[in-house]
Amino acid sequence: MNEAKPIVTCHGNKALFSSLNQLVSQGLPKESCEWRRSYGRPPRAVNLDASFVPYDADILPDEEEKTLVSRPYFHIYWTDCDLDTYKQSVRDDINEWLGALRTRNIPDWLIVVVTNEESKVKAKLLARTSVIDKVKSDFCSKYPERCITLIEPNKLDSKSSESWSQLFQRLRSLLLQAFNRHLNKYEENMRSRREKRNEPGWNYFSYFICQEELAFMLEMLGLKEDALIQYDELDATFDQFIENFANGDTVKWLTHLMKPCTCWAGVSLSKALDLELREEVKQNNASLLEFRNYLFSRQAALLFQMGRTWEVAMRAMDYLYNTVVEMKALEVEAPTGAVGCWGFLSCLEVLRACNDNNTTQLDEKFALYTANLWDFAHKKLRELGQMCSLMPGMSPSSQQLSLVVDLVAGMGLSMQNLSHSGQTPVDKLRESLSSTESFKKHYLELCEQAMGTYKYIGRFRSARMIGLELADFYMKIKDPTRAENFLLDSIKMYQQESWHHLADGTMLQLAECQKLLEEPDRYLKTSCHIACSPNLSLNDRHRYFQELMLTLQKITGHRTEMRASQAIYLEELQFSSLSVNLNDDLALVVVLTSNFPEPITFDKIQVNIKKCSISEALEFVDKQQQQHHHPQQKQVSHRRQPSGTHILVDKMLNFQPVTKTLPSKLDFHTVVERSKGRLVSCSIGCDSAHQLLKRLDSAGSNHSTAEVHKEDYAISFSLASVTLSPGANTLSFTTQIHEKGIFHLSQMCFSVQSLDLLKPISAEGTSFKVNSLSPEFSLKPKHSDIFIAGIKQEGILTCTSGSYSLKVPSPLTFSATPHFTITGDGGSTDVILGAMEAGFSQDIPVQVYMSLKNNLAHHLQSKVNVGVTEWDRSYSKQTDFVHPFNPTHRMFTNRKDKYFQLVIHSSTSVDLCLSNPVLEAPGCPDVHLILINRAEQILPVNENQSLTLLWHVVINTPEISVLDLTFSCDYSCDLDVDHLTRRYECMCHISDFQTQFVLTYNISSIEEDKCCTTGETAIMDIKIKQVKEMILNEGVKLAYSVHANGTVWALGGKSSGVFTLKDGKYNTVLDVVPMQPGFLHFPLVTLHRYVDQQDDHVTVDHVTIVDSDTNIPLASSEKPKRTVSQLSTSSFMSHLADFGPGQVYNESRSKQIHVYPCHTTSDIDISIIQ
Repeated sequence: MNEAKPIVTCHGNKALFSSLNQLVSQGLPKESCEWRRSYGRPPRAVNLDASFVPYDADILPDEEEKTLVSRPYFHIYWTDCDLDTYKQSVRDDINEWLGALRTRNIPDWLIVVVTNEESKVKAKLLARTSVIDKVKSDFCSKYPERCITLIEPNKLDSKSSESWSQLFQRLRSLLLQAFNRHLNKYEENMRSRREKRNEPGWNYFSYFICQEELAFMLEMLGLKEDALIQYDELDATFDQFIENFANGDTVKWLTHLMKPCTCWAGVSLSKALDLELREEVKQNNASLLEFRNYLFSRQAALLFQMGRTWEVAMRAMDYLYNTVVEMKALEVEAPTGAVGCWGFLSCLEVLRACNDNNTTQLDEKFALYTANLWDFAHKKLRELGQMCSLMPGMSPSSQQLSLVVDLVAGMGLSMQNLSHSGQTPVDKLRESLSSTESFKKHYLELCEQAMGTYKYIGRFRSARMIGLELADFYMKIKDPTRAENFLLDSIKMYQQESWHHLADGTMLQLAECQKLLEEPDRYLKTSCHIACSPNLSLNDRHRYFQELMLTLQKITGHRTEMRASQAIYLEELQFSSLSVNLNDDLALVVVLTSNFPEPITFDKIQVNIKKCSISEALEFVDKQQQQHHHPQQKQVSHRRQPSGTHILVDKMLNFQPVTKTLPSKLDFHTVVERSKGRLVSCSIGCDSAHQLLKRLDSAGSNHSTAEVHKEDYAISFSLASVTLSPGANTLSFTTQIHEKGIFHLSQMCFSVQSLDLLKPISAEGTSFKVNSLSPEFSLKPKHSDIFIAGIKQEGILTCTSGSYSLKVPSPLTFSATPHFTITGDGGSTDVILGAMEAGFSQDIPVQVYMSLKNNLAHHLQSKVNVGVTEWDRSYSKQTDFVHPFNPTHRMFTNRKDKYFQLVIHSSTSVDLCLSNPVLEAPGCPDVHLILINRAEQILPVNENQSLTLLWHVVINTPEISVLDLTFSCDYSCDLDVDHLTRRYECMCHISDFQTQFVLTYNISSIEEDKCCTTGETAIMDIKIKQVKEMILNEGVKLAYSVHANGTVWALGGKSSGVFTLKDGKYNTVLDVVPMQPGFLHFPLVTLHRYVDQQDDHVTVDHVTIVDSDTNIPLASSEKPKRTVSQLSTSSFMSHLADFGPGQVYNESRSKQIHVYPCHTTSDIDISIIQ
């Protein structure tokens, strides 16, 4: 129908139209126009084209004619006459033409008046009217748009082009009006017919032809999508009738479709419109298959025209399956295999047409849907092959041969010119059914084509399902080599998807295949897998266990290695300890599950021990530290996880590992949909489908299977002749490690005859540490808790051999820090370490001495290196000593007299006897030190008893800034091995200790001979006097400050001040008020040095403040000086510097005054404030 065009008749000057026909036909479809349809349909852009034919009154349609394609839609009258000719003949001719149109009630017409240069020359007489004016006045007074002028159509000037453009625009507009008018009437009629579909006598096929006429019209206008919608609506309507029929709602017009099927020719897509088949549909003589073929061919033709070849392939699957369902619903009788032939032929025809019309060779969408068609075709051919006994190993009977003849007869005729390959679908099917070799050839071609297309689009699962069918086919034709590859791919797919039942079931086929190949190694592995499979029956498992043992007896000369993941599960690995010493016994308990159906005796079971890499060792140390900080998280065993860790850690033997573990059970729910009490649909849904159906990249998982190899078992746990029973078994291993480091279990090997079952073990949770304990030396005192510096003591040197042994005695050498010596018992320099075994210790008596050397540190440390000649190594040991004495000193003052006190403390519980104390002032001959204590006393000192010594310091010089004193005394101790009296010395440093000022202050009442009472002002007289012997610089500034508890004393006026001495004296008075009665301590007066700073200049006593404010701009003035009272407290305190201890003697520091309570009268004045 794509060649059909709307018909437009032309009348008038035939020669004129003949000369313009080509220009009109080419110019009309050049530009698109917007077609706005009724009923709210979206506007469409169409390129109008038309078939211009001569006018004939006989072809004018009647009002009652309900056709769309073959009727003329528009009528044009062409003329180029002058005014005289118009009046003489043309007007009558137009009148007659319009009369004929009005008779048929046709309002769609147009009069075109063509003008040229000659007519303009004749019109120079300036006629009052022109031809176009006369035409408009005679025929188009009410419809001016029905008349148009075409100026100089054969010229290329602007006027001609403009007139052509106006003509085409007018023609397009009027054509669309004509189409709308006819389509609206037609659609209204079509809707009314559709609404009567439930009335008796209504025929679907008559309605089908009616709506198809509308589809033809839309296709003719270039609206392919709208035309396809018409066919889709017809398809849906037919499906609804079939569904209603299946539910008991019968209609009369369906009865002829229920006739027995006599022809099962496939769909033909070689022509856009099969007129013969359409006529059959129109006459209501088409069978169900013929009608479905015709409907799909029309849909496919429109899709091909729109370039949507992939959608044809997509719709083909619904078309093939739905047609079969409809035949079953209508109970159409057909010979056995007829529907299969029809499906096969239709499928190949669709594939042929799609390949011919597909312009993009790498269209994945196209390949996706054609892959399903190739799969469908090979399945249908397989069904026909089984039905006609054409499969390998089958012999056709006479009845089956007769069936082949009947099927071939109903396929229809072959059209050789329709296939580019030279062989049509009919020819292929006939050839396939003619012999087993031809069947084999075409069947394998279809399978390979389907597999290749599935692999191209990445659907490897579907490809491997076809491969499983091919494996069965090759097994039947005795070609196990090719069958094995397909079976391995299928098993790999099942294992990747966790379909273990299907994988193990396919293993049985693989075992039979490998048995035919006479490959004992591969057959051995497969037999082992089957024997240990929990998904197969016990009979199969026992049978293949026997096959396993028989095959082992046949294999000699080499060993076979395979994974033990399916055969044995490791449930738990437990060490006796995660840390063991070198050469100690390490125990390992292994709990495993044997999946063999019978007890099996292994010649040897070994557990490989492998040294950890640096990263693995660091990870182990980190975990050990975490367990040390969190003891509740300690883990000393490795357990198999319950979700199939044997599959995750140990890859399936010979095959690719599972990429995702799926649950063995799924939770489903049912969905049932009913309408008016009738079952409409039912389905099942999985509650966790969103998790289970996550798309995995099939192509990305095609990794090569990792090979398994037996590792080095030089360091391993080992047991010989072990029988494992079906189910749980517990094995106990013991070994010794002769190398230090961090190790982990890497692999288990179960050896039986020539077979090694290898079980990889995860390093996580199976690591342990082997410690190498070096010899250690410890030095401890024999008769005390700690070594005492300054005396020679007896000690015990203990040697712990650790992981080493000493076969013969070896001399020891010592090297220590200065002032530290260590000798043998009795002072000997030779110290011998006796022979000893690993893990033992030995005590050696020694003598230790640490010199004091004026070191006042409370704890002394010394490092000693002990060298062992036989081990050729030196071991370092830190030894702690405690200083026996901790002296402290202090200077006391009585006006000018000074007393030096020295207190000696001890840090040990051992008694130290001191005697002959001496205090000297070297370099100061003017200082004499007189001991107050008795010189001949022997005084004990320990941690609970200290010694206090006091000296009177007599100074014969006016001023000494620094005094260095040296104290020495004799001391002895009962722990001293030599029993000697030793000498102890220490230095004392004293500075700024001579008395410079004497501070005296007193408090008295203002009135003479009157006691101080609370609340009354008293006078505090402060006197500061310089010691005569001291020489101070003139103008040295001093400061005093008075501090008192505010609840005891209230200070009046200044509580601090800066002064200078006059004649070595200074006196000042303060007002104080006692706040409490009783014996009160005087407020505390403190004397300081006053330090000047550049930022603040403080005047002494009476200094006036100079006002710096002036009216002169930018006038310079001296910075005013501030008195002490004007300084802030914090600023004042920052100028003060303390005297050293003893430089100021405060005579009144501890004085008190008796303050009496105040006396009150009985009269009390009360005032009320409003």
